[in-house]
Amino acid sequence: MIATSAYFDKLAECIVKLHETPVRTDTTYDVLDTEKQEINKKIALFDRQRTMRQGRIWQYAIGTYQDNQDLGVGDPTGLDVINHVEKYIVEVKSRTNTDNASSRKANFDKLAKFKRENPDYRCIYATINADTELKSSRATVKKIKHDGIEIEHHAGREFLRFVFGDDADAVIEFIKTKIDECTPDPVQLGAHDEMQKAITLLKGCGYTVTSP
Repeated sequence: MIATSAYFDKLAECIVKLHETPVRTDTTYDVLDTEKQEINKKIALFDRQRTMRQGRIWQYAIGTYQDNQDLGVGDPTGLDVINHVEKYIVEVKSRTNTDNASSRKANFDKLAKFKRENPDYRCIYATINADTELKSSRATVKKIKHDGIEIEHHAGREFLRFVFGDDADAVIEFIKTKIDECTPDPVQLGAHDEMQKAITLLKGCGYTVTSP
């Protein structure tokens, strides 16, 4: 294993800090709101925040591994991670559906711009999760031409193996375990009354819901 205990300690600190950030419970007003709709909106809000948090965890995990650099927010490239030793730069997405068409084009534009200015670097658009476990487990790397510039699209486990090599499984399991340790039961979240109501409503509609 190449990953050090110091790497995992820092990664754990990042995960804990992100999970200590208060969960937003405010939703936007809608003239069609009912009690049921308000509960559904809060569930969707919680899930969006969970997805965003996991995306930030991945950026940190990838950006602090070995010779990688987490570019953070506000870097002139607008991208996520760079490696000046192996010469690649990456835009990381947690899921294939987190970019709509316009934002995906904007990300391709940033990668293509960097490639024009740094032709010796590999420019990678990476999506860690596909919509199914099977698709995520399959190794896929595609070459994409965008404005005449070649960009690589890495998807699923292949990208994690590309970054972490033999450490990929250990990093995945570490993140999963730490997230579980930091994740409260639904009743402990802000707006827990709404969550409990949501569970009751979903059960009443015939859905199978595991109660906390």
